[in-house]
Amino acid sequence: MIQHTFPVRIGWGDCDPAQIVFYPNYFTWFDQGAHLLFDHLGLPMGQLSEDYGVVGLPIVDAKAKFLGPSKYWDEIEVTSWVSEVRETTLVVSHEVRNTGKLAVEGSELRAWATIHPEDSKRLKTLPIPEAVRRRLLASEG
Repeated sequence: MIQHTFPVRIGWGDCDPAQIVFYPNYFTWFDQGAHLLFDHLGLPMGQLSEDYGVVGLPIVDAKAKFLGPSKYWDEIEVTSWVSEVRETTLVVSHEVRNTGKLAVEGSELRAWATIHPEDSKRLKTLPIPEAVRRRLLASEG
């Protein structure tokens, strides 16, 4: 699977009073990692709407397992990849490493969705197109 990694320098505002990363920030970095991964794959979120009529890839489930702390001024790396493609959903997996050591494992279940044709306040999932599926499951070059 194609992976994408980006660095994060932990700032004061990322931390709780103990200067350890406040856990919701990892979910922000997971989301950022997913968007950067899709850009890297040539499937930028904004273009998905134009090309396929989807509203993006809304998250329907998110998980994290915290294995070690990251603190103020640490430099971490967030690596993201598509680990599974289902009919109408996909799983984006994430690892956060701090000085090379695994600190957090996470995943997001994202839906290939559009506005529901009978109720504009709801979403409706659609099958992921084969061309997108192939790109998501591609290997590095």
